[in-house]
Amino acid sequence: MPDDVNTAAGVTEFEAESWPLEAAAEGLHQVIDGFQNGDTRPLVIGDGDQPVLVVLAIADLADFRGRIAELLGNPVDAGWLRYYLRSNFDMSSETLVEQLGVDTDHGLSSLASQVNVEQAAVLLPDHLRRTEAGANPLMLIGDGPMATAALIAFPAFSVLLAMESEGKGDDDSCVHDDEEKPTTPLEVLAERLGPVSTQIVAQINAGREPHLPRYDLHFEDDLVEHLRDLEKRSQAAPGGGAYDELNDLLHSFDQMRSGGVGDETDEVEPSEAPYVEVSDLAAALPEVRDSYRAGADDPYLIGIDGNPLAGLISYDLYEALQQVSVDLNGTEEAPVLPLPRPRSEDGPELVPFEAALELCDAVCEDISHGEGSMLFVADDAGEPELVLAPLAWLWAYVDHLNLEPTDA
Repeated sequence: MPDDVNTAAGVTEFEAESWPLEAAAEGLHQVIDGFQNGDTRPLVIGDGDQPVLVVLAIADLADFRGRIAELLGNPVDAGWLRYYLRSNFDMSSETLVEQLGVDTDHGLSSLASQVNVEQAAVLLPDHLRRTEAGANPLMLIGDGPMATAALIAFPAFSVLLAMESEGKGDDDSCVHDDEEKPTTPLEVLAERLGPVSTQIVAQINAGREPHLPRYDLHFEDDLVEHLRDLEKRSQAAPGGGAYDELNDLLHSFDQMRSGGVGDETDEVEPSEAPYVEVSDLAAALPEVRDSYRAGADDPYLIGIDGNPLAGLISYDLYEALQQVSVDLNGTEEAPVLPLPRPRSEDGPELVPFEAALELCDAVCEDISHGEGSMLFVADDAGEPELVLAPLAWLWAYVDHLNLEPTDA
């Protein structure tokens, strides 16, 4: 690879140094070996003069994912990120999350199909073609159980470059009056934004504890513009996503002007799907079953050495995913999901719970080798209760679920 490919001084340098597809495929093994030996310089793959794909070390992708997930976990930072992406890259945060494989709603992160280096070299032309057609090229690459590298779309990589060179800087969007910057009361800001913001701040003030201070805050111009956009969209579509974001931001500002962002004991950590090693699954399965029977609905990630490869979910959730797979007629990543017998004549057999304890290790082993093994576990009445399936299959459909509550 070119020696200056890790300068991160600007996207134009990477455009000039993009490797043609054929050369990238031939040199991919050398690049992966470099990652294993500590060389983290990315490989940029182009189509003509236009960069399309990037191969980067898996540790860099994991760090990038973590930073994005952390930003999205805070309403203020999430608002900044949405504005930053829209202003500089004409990209939504949802698009970036998809291209990086981050799913903060379901706790399913680090999920993508994994192939060895030889397979990745063969698949590069197809991934380049699909990316240019608007698909997501995310792919993990590695010869062992743990991936060494990842293939992502160049637009997502350009966000990483910009955040490395610029980021949010040392200048926060909101700061207390300890610098020579103009500050504004939250009530004044709300009046300048419009009636929706004014009403939200009035509701905040009505519920505030009287002893809390009300520091004035400094609001950067780009943040104010983002708030005005949210105000305009909230007026056009009351109760929509823009209103929710505006409401979250104004509540966060209220916490800031009170002297902090809230007590740590009051903060709710973003939920993550629980992880279970394959070797511990049989012992954990009774507790997992009890958890689902108590009303839990989050998936359990099952893996080897911390690398998720299978998902254990309730049959209710599986039925919803199965219907999505039927509606989509399968995807490139997953087939139409089967139903167990007797719901389907050709489906897998239902397995009693005690037998499932003996079979779950073997099913996970098959999944780790790329086979489409599944395990349908029956309850005491012989009805399907739990499903163990390849995580890539579940991941292919989970984003298409309609999770909005329906009116009775």
